[in-house]
Amino acid sequence: MASPHAPAASSVAVLPFVAMSRGPDDDYFTDGLTEEIINALAQVPDLLVTARTSAFHFKGQNLPIADIAAQLGVAHIVEGSVRRAGDQLRITAQLIRAADGFHVWSETYDRRTEDTFAVQTDIAEQVARALNVFLDDALRERMQQVGTRNVEAFIAFQKGVELYERAHREPNQISLLRQANVHFDRVIETAPELFQASVYHGDLFSHILISTAAGQVNGEISNDDVSSAPIALADDYRRASRHAGSESQRRSADFTGTLFFGPWRGLESMGLLAATTNGCEVVLWLHLIGPLIRETDAVLGAFERMMACDPLRGSPAALAVGSLLWSGRADEAIRTAERKRGTIDNPLLFRHLALAYAVSGDTESAKRTVNSQVRTEDERLVTRSMLAAIGGDAAQAEAHQSRYLVGSGPNDLGSLVLEALRGNRGEANRLASLIDARPFGHVALLQAIYFCLCGAPFDLAATPNFAALLEESSLSWPPVKPYPLPLKGW
Repeated sequence: MASPHAPAASSVAVLPFVAMSRGPDDDYFTDGLTEEIINALAQVPDLLVTARTSAFHFKGQNLPIADIAAQLGVAHIVEGSVRRAGDQLRITAQLIRAADGFHVWSETYDRRTEDTFAVQTDIAEQVARALNVFLDDALRERMQQVGTRNVEAFIAFQKGVELYERAHREPNQISLLRQANVHFDRVIETAPELFQASVYHGDLFSHILISTAAGQVNGEISNDDVSSAPIALADDYRRASRHAGSESQRRSADFTGTLFFGPWRGLESMGLLAATTNGCEVVLWLHLIGPLIRETDAVLGAFERMMACDPLRGSPAALAVGSLLWSGRADEAIRTAERKRGTIDNPLLFRHLALAYAVSGDTESAKRTVNSQVRTEDERLVTRSMLAAIGGDAAQAEAHQSRYLVGSGPNDLGSLVLEALRGNRGEANRLASLIDARPFGHVALLQAIYFCLCGAPFDLAATPNFAALLEESSLSWPPVKPYPLPLKGW
């Protein structure tokens, strides 16, 4: 009998195909072909397909197939190679059963570049059939329609994704997102049907608006950026919704657009629809309504689904741990985070792990996590301030906060969280009022609620704009305080 933890027989990961030629864009071309195969297979509801981020984690690594499959939790691996010579292509692909290394299917294609998209669709269809999945005409049509037929856009998208992913690992985030958008602009101009390009393109404007609303000083953000970002972000989400390739993509785009631009009427039901959609769609910013939503298990379930699809991506794991913390399940949060500790490097995951240890009473493990896992000094100081407040040491919490502000400059959002945790209700309300008065302050206030893990970090009377949006929604207020806090009496 199979182990209860054995991967499903219909699970598969497509590893990055190897570029065997060395033309200037051959590597990006090959990555694009790989991603299009992943996207085509992801249209098949009977398959569990590892998402791009986790599959591409193994690019350039010469690891045994069985080891890779075990890390990804799949039963099968697709691998291959691409050689380009002018307009000529040779593409090889094989489907391997991880348990014994048996080649279930393999093929070599000699084609012209213009035939690339027919080849990648054929590979996806052959893999699905080899895994005993029936493909009717409607499903084959959906697999064939995913992605783009524009080679220039195909390559530009991969260049943009490379910079986008760096932006979420490195400190100069705005600069890298700006560079990524040069490539996404090209994609949007030539192939607007690529849904994900519009979503990624909007990330720069989201961060500009939230950073400004939070009162952060960022030398990479100009006044022109602040004034143009709302229009650009609205355009991105309208385009994403219009070109969504599935109902789950449309729901995700519509939810995020509503979260940013309002009105919030129906926001909770939109979030739940996006959260409970089948498949691997990532729902951006869903975590922000988690503390204010009644069906918390639905939000947690969305992040658990994302983790299953993309096990080596950091954000779904971090957000799943955050949902567990908000549900008062610190022990379960610790177990989930510890399972990911060795494979994921994500600052929010480690902050959440340290907080989970602290609220469960294990202060030594909390301190050890901060010292060994949290990468930047700013993040360490914020987390140490939070841990001190949770432990009831107001003086130490304030000392860490002061050092943080000296090093990083003003940050009303971060200060609001730390003042609330220390029980300074008047100062927390003053900061919340400043944020509320700024454009898109409502999104920054949602972030403050989420990060604080302290129930309500401010009073609604201090935030009339936020309160008006909240009143037209069905979101609950105040959020339940999941843990006792010795310094915060409200």
